[in-house]
Amino acid sequence: MFNLYWGDLHNHCSISYGHGTVPQALMRARQQLDFCSVTGHAFWPDMPTDRSVYAEIIDYHNEGFATLARNWDRLIELQRAGTSHGEFIAFPSYEWHSLKYGDHNVYTATPDLPLRDALNLPGLREVVSDAKGIAIPHHIGYRAGYRGINWDEYREDISPFVEIFSLHGCSLSEDAPYRMLHDMGPRDWNSTAEAGWERGFRFGIAGGTDHHAAYPGSHGDGRMGVFAKELTRESIWEAFLARRVFAATGDRIDARLFLNDAWIGDTVSAPGERHCKATVRGSSSLDKVELLRNGQVVQRFFPDRVEPNPAGHRYRLRLTWGWGRNTVPVEWSGSFTIDQGSIVETETCFSGQAVVAPKGSSVTEVLDEVDLPHELQNQSERFFEWRSITQGNRTMRHETTQSISMEIDAPLSARVSIEINGQRYEHSLAELLRKTNSHFLRGWLSEAICIGPLVPVEECSVEADWTDTPHSDVDVYRLQAAQHNGQWAWLSPIWAERQAQQ
Repeated sequence: MFNLYWGDLHNHCSISYGHGTVPQALMRARQQLDFCSVTGHAFWPDMPTDRSVYAEIIDYHNEGFATLARNWDRLIELQRAGTSHGEFIAFPSYEWHSLKYGDHNVYTATPDLPLRDALNLPGLREVVSDAKGIAIPHHIGYRAGYRGINWDEYREDISPFVEIFSLHGCSLSEDAPYRMLHDMGPRDWNSTAEAGWERGFRFGIAGGTDHHAAYPGSHGDGRMGVFAKELTRESIWEAFLARRVFAATGDRIDARLFLNDAWIGDTVSAPGERHCKATVRGSSSLDKVELLRNGQVVQRFFPDRVEPNPAGHRYRLRLTWGWGRNTVPVEWSGSFTIDQGSIVETETCFSGQAVVAPKGSSVTEVLDEVDLPHELQNQSERFFEWRSITQGNRTMRHETTQSISMEIDAPLSARVSIEINGQRYEHSLAELLRKTNSHFLRGWLSEAICIGPLVPVEECSVEADWTDTPHSDVDVYRLQAAQHNGQWAWLSPIWAERQAQQ
């Protein structure tokens, strides 16, 4: 009935403040997404006014807002021209900041969007209503009054979902992974998605990068999955309004939850027995899949460990490169070959520059100037080439490596060959089964690659059924999945009502 599409509705570049250009952002988005929005920073009606403390922030933001205003028509036109139904969709958007109400991004289903300010959130709702659009809160987990969401002012009609994961961290719940470490402050439970659901609001959840260097879908920084009938502006928008959306950190974890015949985002009458069905297909080995009811885990599901058929089996395999010193960019040119079987699927896990603060000089000139810093090339059944530019990890907890995840169908005797920057490395699949192997290209402290682990696809998948009965007038069911490599997916809820609909 529905297809799964991947996107990022929250990405920035130099069109307001940040790095990179709009054409670069759209080109990079097309590599690994089905839709995106290049968002301009536009307004901040309650910006602090004390210049003795906030002068730099005031001037920096006002300059960015003015830059967007001058280039707004160009941003609209570039995203209109970058849209091709059935191939890629670009939605227009702008960001409205607020200490009191929390930050919101404004979107419309049409290629056009008027750039209009509002003094407060009720005023923004009028602006959005006039444009037949939506306003999506993001980094909601900051304390209310400090650019976190203000649930007292939340309205489902203009905000069918909220962004719970980005570079800022995860705003899902108190104990969610990915703490909020930005200088804007810690996570506050009262501003989390769980707090909003506990108050009775019905909204979906999504991920978005909030990346400031023109790389929509930057791997590990946040993405959203959408279940829609087709890849058109109208169909994707219908899925937004229906809340058929979910958040993922980066890997394309295909996670689905059904309650009777209901999809995520639905409200269903279920006065009697409730049949829950969960299906998850990950890009690496699954750690756990959890079914929650009213914020509490009620079931955990785990994949089966299997003994693969040595003569031929389907696996997931990942090739990763980077590391080395973080002061000098490294250019990569490589190829991957398997001598038996076939490469069924490739998934690029490319990320943009690690820009912690958009106003800094953390992006090197060479990386900022390259339209496609990472590119998968010349694919065939047993071969692909790629090129890339990396710069060592910024800190021991700030990953900047790049990778390609593959699904392959081959016997364990098959050998993979990696030729990269004048070096050649070979391994049998048997050597990589549930194991990684690493190689330094130029000795200790130089750039390196990692191949593996090879994981049977069954260990990346879960299919589970569970039966439940009503526990309250409205029960909130949702699913979350975690891989062993730290990648997550969090699904929007299904609301099950005890009372049968008349």
